[in-house]
Amino acid sequence: MVRPLGAEEQHLRVVPHIPFNFASQATNPFLATLDTVKRIALATDGLRQFTLLKGYQSEGHDSAHPDYGGNYNERAGGLADLNALLRAGKKWNSDFAVHVNATESYPVAHAFSEQLVDKNDKQWDWLDQSYRIDARRDLVSGDIARRFAQLREETDPALNTLYLDVFRESGWNSDRLQRHLRDQGWQITTEWGHGLERSALWSHWANETDYGPDTSRGINSQLIRFLHHHQKDVFADKWPTLLGCGRMGNFEGWVGKTDWHAFHTIIWTDALPAKYLQAYPITSWGAHEITFEGPTRTSVSDAEGTRRITTDGRLVYDGGTYLLPWEPRRATDPDKLYHYNPRGGSTSWELPRGWSAARAVHLYRLTDQGRTEETRIPVRDGRITLTARPGVAYVVHRTKAPAQGDPHWGEGTPVTDPGFHSGTLDGWRTTGPASVQLSKPGDYELVIGAGAAATVAQKLARLAPGSYTASVQIEVGAEAGERRRAGLEVRTTDGVTATNWTDTSTAGNYVAADRKSGTRFQRLFTHFTVPEGGGPVTLALTAAAGRARVRFDNVRVVPARPTAKKGALAYEDFEHVPQGWGVFVKGDAGGSTDPRTHIAQRHAPFTRRGWNGKAIDDVIDGGSSLKSRGENTGLVYRTVPHTVRFAPGRRYRVTFRYANEKAGQYAWVTAVDEPAPRELSRHPLPVATRPATWTYEFTAPANGTAWVGLRKVGDDGTAECVLDTFEVREV
Repeated sequence: MVRPLGAEEQHLRVVPHIPFNFASQATNPFLATLDTVKRIALATDGLRQFTLLKGYQSEGHDSAHPDYGGNYNERAGGLADLNALLRAGKKWNSDFAVHVNATESYPVAHAFSEQLVDKNDKQWDWLDQSYRIDARRDLVSGDIARRFAQLREETDPALNTLYLDVFRESGWNSDRLQRHLRDQGWQITTEWGHGLERSALWSHWANETDYGPDTSRGINSQLIRFLHHHQKDVFADKWPTLLGCGRMGNFEGWVGKTDWHAFHTIIWTDALPAKYLQAYPITSWGAHEITFEGPTRTSVSDAEGTRRITTDGRLVYDGGTYLLPWEPRRATDPDKLYHYNPRGGSTSWELPRGWSAARAVHLYRLTDQGRTEETRIPVRDGRITLTARPGVAYVVHRTKAPAQGDPHWGEGTPVTDPGFHSGTLDGWRTTGPASVQLSKPGDYELVIGAGAAATVAQKLARLAPGSYTASVQIEVGAEAGERRRAGLEVRTTDGVTATNWTDTSTAGNYVAADRKSGTRFQRLFTHFTVPEGGGPVTLALTAAAGRARVRFDNVRVVPARPTAKKGALAYEDFEHVPQGWGVFVKGDAGGSTDPRTHIAQRHAPFTRRGWNGKAIDDVIDGGSSLKSRGENTGLVYRTVPHTVRFAPGRRYRVTFRYANEKAGQYAWVTAVDEPAPRELSRHPLPVATRPATWTYEFTAPANGTAWVGLRKVGDDGTAECVLDTFEVREV
């Protein structure tokens, strides 16, 4: 029986989660993900994580497959930040995987060729049309092995796992690929339970049970699970009252999930008990009881209608309430015990045999700030009584737990605590009514309350001379239409203060991969230059006096070239966008969803008009353009005041270059928020299979906030529209 690489430790991977980057948005930059890994570690007292990076390459998820190496997501931080995440994240007890694809390829990929794919076999189609890879040729040529070897060579060893999406091969193609990957030391996970069966440790659809249809929810066979239960998480959840399921929760934007609290609850209700039962092979499986090998003599039963787990003759789990030893292979003498009681109240438990000499133990409530509320619990006759709040996790240590070190929020970035994860403003200098508050989905945010002006500032870590962009997500007002000036300032040692600001937030956030989806948070950018000789740089988040609440979150500072043109109010060529779509934000097309628009790159001839029937170029000018393909009906994207500031009563000329595949599909709109949006004009874009120029003038209304953008008016599911060289001038 083949033992997959990594099987001996699979039971320890209790907390799988997906930081999701998609469509050029870089909503989870690599070093922001490092802070998330730390937050989870603190909230679980160091339970092992399985961090699956979807969108580590190119423009994010489902971009540029199969470029496994050499084409990293620069907007998320590129290879340098990816490796920084891996190196630091492993110290916080996380394994890392990347989402790859050996089945489909996209024309933008460096590896794409007419030898790699069958150009007549179209596959997944979202941001771009993909094509089926000739898997046998890819294997026989050695190309796929070389591409994976490049990834292995370029990344830190903490990246120890691959997640192979939509893998459909079997027989020799599957076995030969598995031998290549095993030789390179890769552990394997998959989308479906039956894929790469000899090597797979985990499958997505089996563990995120509300994702995907039930047609491939995992392996159903009781015999196969009997043999491999201790090695794999690839099985259908057919025995919930016995073995359970190491269920995955998500909150980092994957399939629009953003709720930290729901994610955190699944760890305790589902994942930890299921993984506890995975430590040893199954020895017997009856209708209502399963027993396991090993010195801990663990068994699980539902004979009385309630799930109960016993270890070494002790009850450790009773109907969802538990005191589970960790780790389970040392259950008779563990380092710690996890306590959870969904209903709350007092329960009594016998301690593990190895703790028999203890006269007292130490109980801690677990929070995302780490262990809190230390309580000394006396031991009487080898038993303890614990009183818990409903649905709150605790950890029990045999002796007083060591002090927790500084998490160093923002590690590897110029900013201290850029996501306010500390729950405090200790890393910032503040004036005015500023505080950190936890949002309903569980995000820490800087909140400026009603009243006096406020400034929240800090000196950045030393920056080399050059051009940078500082950015922050910002929302003005509890309701659209409220006004208060708020912004981001950067002061450099040469006396220059760079500023960007807004006084209103009327555009909704419709990016499903963004934890701010469903709010009116948008990212505001301030470009600045560190002069020769460097010197201190101070970043400040500001709010004028006013009644409207202002919220800030997720500060980021990255090297970036400014995009500007002399005399223009706004100019965007999409060549140097730090993250997102330049001057545009996603509109309401499809609601809060994963868009079908991204910043496209040139890869001639495959992204050019004429290849394989392609009607228009993906890129108009330079190396990048903003491309929409088969977008949802509605507003695709629009400007906001801090990207293009149209002043009331002023007249403007808007110019852009574009290509448009089909008539009746896309239109250019000019509108105003009052605070609800009202269109001032709508101009259908004609067919333009070669680059064309659109120019018009309008006068911004005296009231409201003017903006321009692209609307999808037709229902064609593949129609493409590309925009470039966008410019606004006051006339």
